[in-house]
Amino acid sequence: MASTKTGAQGGRRRPTVADVAREAGVSVATAGRALGDYGRVGDALRDQVRAAAARLDYSPNGVARSMRSGGTRTIGFVGVDISNPYFATAMRGICDVARKEGYEAILANSDDRLDIERAAVKVLLEKQIEGIVVAPNAVIDVGHLQRAQELGVPVVLLDRHSGVLDADSVVIDNEAAAREAVSHLLRLGHRRIGMLLCVDPSESPELLRRAGTGRLEVHGAARPSIDRIRGYVAAMDQYGAPTAAELIRYTVVGEAAHLEREAEALLDLPEPPTAVFAADNVATQGLFTAVRGRGLGIPDDISMVGFDDLDWTTLVDPPLTVVAQSPMDMGRIAAERLFARIKGDDSPGERIILPTELIVRSSAAGRDAVHTV
Repeated sequence: MASTKTGAQGGRRRPTVADVAREAGVSVATAGRALGDYGRVGDALRDQVRAAAARLDYSPNGVARSMRSGGTRTIGFVGVDISNPYFATAMRGICDVARKEGYEAILANSDDRLDIERAAVKVLLEKQIEGIVVAPNAVIDVGHLQRAQELGVPVVLLDRHSGVLDADSVVIDNEAAAREAVSHLLRLGHRRIGMLLCVDPSESPELLRRAGTGRLEVHGAARPSIDRIRGYVAAMDQYGAPTAAELIRYTVVGEAAHLEREAEALLDLPEPPTAVFAADNVATQGLFTAVRGRGLGIPDDISMVGFDDLDWTTLVDPPLTVVAQSPMDMGRIAAERLFARIKGDDSPGERIILPTELIVRSSAAGRDAVHTV
């Protein structure tokens, strides 16, 4: 039964697409498509949504009315940094699926800035795309993505999962991947292990705090960089290795030039690490460059494990041990989920976790054996 909605001033507020979706028992995206005659919705489901809208006395706004029936056979992709090989490869996977479906993909680059992401989504909606794959800059502040769903445009998240958005997401287990990489170094006997990575601009610089127990704690919402730090700390704790904030060096995404400086700060510590985990592909290159710039040998002077199995990691001497993920598969699966939604799949959003693999090469050498506690 329809319920009465009241606003802050005591009057009945205008029903939203989300209200209609709850009344009809469907997703917000499906309700938006049914109300706007946009995309693919079965006749029975459309009638169900329209009946719910009538019970709530819902009327669409001007933007919703402008969405055309039949669609434009285009989808959008909003990436964080298309110059990063991860997002460039993911885009290829998305485009391959789109082309098979008879669609074209429009690309937008957010530069890891939420304001640019919002503007990009707005432009894509104005171009009447039929769905969006987005690597979100924020996992809580996602009102612009919820708005897209209300207009009947499905949204699929890539690389990050949002607990407040009912949408499919395609991710890896970043914490487990980092834990495996650091555990590899610990099994080789290293105890003083550094970490180098990029973090998102929205993340607090105070990511690390020492708990009363002496354990290093990581603070922040789940996202790749934070979860990889958590994996590092978990592995160090498991093996009884000491953790210290000075061993975890990071800079903001988009300031890659600063990574070499942070890597050099690790090397300049009074007691420098014997091994370093570079937790993303930008950090991997920055660490390798800094170590070689000092004339140090890998792994003779310092061991390292990197992230992402890019071509260059096999061409250097020594070839690098890395955590490998498959951005091509991630982009492909994200696009497949998007087209399932465009075709009317109304099931709850699913978190799809793809596997990673630690590829052991020659950049990490053994130290005295370390035993877990």
